[in-house]
Amino acid sequence: MKHSFYIIPFLIAALLCSCKTDNWIDWKAQNEMFMIANGKRPDIITTATGLQYKVIADPNPSDAKPNSTSNVVCDYKLELINGAVLDSTTNAYMSLSGVIPGFVEGIRKIHVQGDVVVYVPWKLGYGEKGSGTEGYESFVPPYSTLIYNIHLTALTN
Repeated sequence: MKHSFYIIPFLIAALLCSCKTDNWIDWKAQNEMFMIANGKRPDIITTATGLQYKVIADPNPSDAKPNSTSNVVCDYKLELINGAVLDSTTNAYMSLSGVIPGFVEGIRKIHVQGDVVVYVPWKLGYGEKGSGTEGYESFVPPYSTLIYNIHLTALTN
């Protein structure tokens, strides 16, 4: 009986871990189904990499677009397919060489003062591991589709 005191927490922990794995597999399936359905919308463009986007406004087509190493200033909102908002930032200065591939590919679709909604599949985002610590507001679960609403304010290089 004395040893069962130690075994019960171990069994509970093992059960919880297996549930989380199952939840992430379900989450992966939900995200993949979302991308399939989203890709059938007539207003969504799907690229060869699987990224999906919709240009909302691109008022300055004569301006330069960012390249993969540009420094930009932008406003963006990041959310998951379940509507959870992970980040909402204005006047963010960033080097595109240091962000996820899906963000880079998406922001390159517009010129300065343009707006785009970008649907980043998990393979172009934070992948099968996600990002951050579960339980915190900015936690990105494994296999997450990321939805960015981006306004490109300026190129700084």
